[in-house]
Amino acid sequence: MTVDAEVKPGFWARNKRLLSFGDVGYLPLFIIFLFFLFAFLQPRFATFANLQNVSRQGAFLAIVACAQMFPLLGGGFDISVGANIGLVSVITSIATLQFGIAFGLLSGILCGAFVGLINGTVVSIFRVSPFVATLAMMSAARGAGLFITNGQPIFGLPKSFLYIGTRYIGPFPIPTLIAAFAFLLTYLILRKFFFGRYFYAIGGNAEAARLSGVNVTGYRLLSYVICGTLTGIAGVTITSRIGSGEPMTGAGLGLESIAAVVVGGVALTGGKGTVLGVGLGVITLALISNGLDLINVSSYLQMVVIGAIIVFAVIADQFRTAKKG
Repeated sequence: MTVDAEVKPGFWARNKRLLSFGDVGYLPLFIIFLFFLFAFLQPRFATFANLQNVSRQGAFLAIVACAQMFPLLGGGFDISVGANIGLVSVITSIATLQFGIAFGLLSGILCGAFVGLINGTVVSIFRVSPFVATLAMMSAARGAGLFITNGQPIFGLPKSFLYIGTRYIGPFPIPTLIAAFAFLLTYLILRKFFFGRYFYAIGGNAEAARLSGVNVTGYRLLSYVICGTLTGIAGVTITSRIGSGEPMTGAGLGLESIAAVVVGGVALTGGKGTVLGVGLGVITLALISNGLDLINVSSYLQMVVIGAIIVFAVIADQFRTAKKG
C-alpha cells in the first residue's frame, strides 16, 4: 500500500497573504510599480521637488477622500463635494474680504458643514436616495456659487491668507500637513471613538444595527456632516492655494474622491474600508495624474484614465464581495 506524497503549496499560495498586504491588497506593489515606471519615462518625476509637488497636489484629493469615506462606509456617497468646494471658496473669499481671515476660514468650514447637514437630513430623515439627494445638492451648490459671484472669480485676497496654500513648514507643504491631519482625524473617529464602529455597522446591515440599538438615522446624518466639514477644510485650503474665490473650483474632485476610496478598498455597498487603504488610493491617483502630466498626456485623456480606474475598482470590489460570499 502506497501513501500519496503530500502536495506542497507553491510559492504564490504560501506567500499570498504577505504579498497582498492584508486589507489593502496589492496596491502597495502597484504604487511601487507606478513610481519606477514614471521615473523611467521621465527622470524629473523622481526628484525631491516633484515629489513635494505631488504631495501638495494630492493633499486636496486626500482631504476630500477622507470626507467621502464617511458616507460611503454607511452605504451612501456624496457626489456634491466638488460643488460644495466651489461654494466654500466663494463664501470664504467674501467673508475674508469683509471680516478678516479668521472669520473667512471659519465661514468656509461652516458652509461646508451646512451643505453636509442638508445632504444628511434629506438622505437620513426624508430617506431620499443618496444619488438623487447629492445630485440635487451638486446643482444647487454650484448654482449658488455662480449666482453670488455672477460667474466671476473673487480677487484681492490678502497675501497672508495665501500662506496656507503656498508655504512650507520644513520640507512639507502646508496643504500636505493639513491632509495628514485629516487622515489622523478620520482614523481617530473610526477607530478610537465609540461611534466610529457604528458607521461600519450601518453600512454592513442597517436593520441589524437598528435592532442593536444604533440610532441609524442620527449617525447617517452625522456621516454627511463630517463629510461636509472636511470638504469645507479642503475648500478653504484650495482657495488659499489658487488665491481667489472660484465658484467652479473642485469640479473634478467628486468623482476623483470616489475613485480614490474605492481603489483603496472601501466597498461601495458600505461597511468595509480602512484609512490606510484610502491613503494608498489617493497616492495612486496622485502619482498617475502627476506622471501623466510630466509625460505630456492630454488632460482630457487623463479623465478617460480616471474613468477606467473607477470601473476597474468597482469590478474588483464586486469580485472580492462575490468571492467572500
